[in-house]
Amino acid sequence: MKQLNFTEILPSWLNSKEKTWQEGLIFVLSMWLLSRLVIIVALQIVAPLLLLTPVAENGSGQDFFVPKMGWELFCHWDGKWYEKIATIGYEYVNNGKMYSVAFFPLFPLLTRGIMTLGLPFTVAATLVNNFALLGALFLLYSWTEEYCGTKAAQWATAILAWCPFSLYGSVIYTEGLFLLVTTAALRAFEKRRYGWAALFGTMVTASRAPGIALVPAFLLVAWKEKRPRIAYITAIAASTGLLLFILYCAIRFGDPLALINVQKSWRPWQPQLWDIFAGFFTQIRENSMRILMVFGGGYLLWDFRAKLPTLAVVYGFCSLGVILATGSLLSLNRYAYGIVSLSMALGLLVSKHPRWGYVTLGFFIILLVQYSILFAWGHWVG
Repeated sequence: MKQLNFTEILPSWLNSKEKTWQEGLIFVLSMWLLSRLVIIVALQIVAPLLLLTPVAENGSGQDFFVPKMGWELFCHWDGKWYEKIATIGYEYVNNGKMYSVAFFPLFPLLTRGIMTLGLPFTVAATLVNNFALLGALFLLYSWTEEYCGTKAAQWATAILAWCPFSLYGSVIYTEGLFLLVTTAALRAFEKRRYGWAALFGTMVTASRAPGIALVPAFLLVAWKEKRPRIAYITAIAASTGLLLFILYCAIRFGDPLALINVQKSWRPWQPQLWDIFAGFFTQIRENSMRILMVFGGGYLLWDFRAKLPTLAVVYGFCSLGVILATGSLLSLNRYAYGIVSLSMALGLLVSKHPRWGYVTLGFFIILLVQYSILFAWGHWVG
């Protein structure tokens, strides 16, 4: 097992003395800052000025929500559950109702740690997610540049930053954090830094259920590339986050499968794959995006399999398979956005056709503004 060296999984241009590191750093910071400013303006300034149809907070049927400028606009839907976890802890009874144990612990744990500095939950959680997304953009740029060149790296970074579902990298959700730890884990495993890969892999599987896709991805690549035994041990070790959460549920609630059993309460909300295809013309925006991101993303991974890192391709397919197998299709778009491999593949595609790339970014920006406004009003957008 090689000695741990964190600098080897950092962006290469952070370790370089050449001028290129400055250009990469400036580009990533610009994409992150500009896209986050657009979201903030749409959420905090534009949305409160508009008159939309109010909806019940979190679909509860009570307390219709009308947005007013403030940190609360970052906290809808899943954000409310994470607030309960971070402030009062997990709750669960096996009675078919919704409980917070359905949500994985890494994000609320980190947020709780930041709250010890005296910050309220909404501020701490928003900061964690936003700065985690910035870190993910850094790692994505470096990884893509190494394999596909600077242009592809710039496009991949821009796509991840401006995708309409990057909204969930700014509001109180886990997308930014999940992208950061998965990209770090993948990068470490590729560089054969198995200690860091196991650590970040543990964080991945403690972030949310689709993170388990990392385990078969590591195993398949270790087998394909004939890696040493430590690579297989690392793959198994990456599941530690999930195993610890299962152990916690067993000790706290007497039910090691509480995080699975509680999903029954969400099942009536979940569409089936057939529903997505059948409902294409009745919900064109939602279902066309689901079909395009999942099946279009899968096609791009296959088409560029020889040009992308093998681990990125394998992880992309494993993630898509896990998402479809779990049946969590209501959030299919958001989960697909969290697969860093898809941004790499689309970045490589539009780097070869930049005119289409600019059209894509323009379309993304329009949807990003629209989704931000709808989210501020409490609407479900992904």
